[in-house]
Amino acid sequence: MKKAARETAAATYQIRRREIEAMIGLLQSQLDDHAREAARDPRNWGFPGDLDQISQNLRETLVFLTGDSDEEAAGRKIEKAVAARMA
Repeated sequence: MKKAARETAAATYQIRRREIEAMIGLLQSQLDDHAREAARDPRNWGFPGDLDQISQNLRETLVFLTGDSDEEAAGRKIEKAVAARMA
């Protein structure tokens, strides 16, 4: 994306946030499609492997967002928060 001559940090932040929110919506849609594919081939271990890769990428992003210099501690906090939401 090109930068406008008078672009501000606040305006750019809002644009990036909206992009991320749109990507999260697309992620949900893609996960739904993926689930339908997996249901058609329930013995295929590739589908859980795909989700493992996605989970790792999301965990990495969440660790980054915490800003915690102790990535292992941040990862444990995230795992705990995810488990709580899944309960």
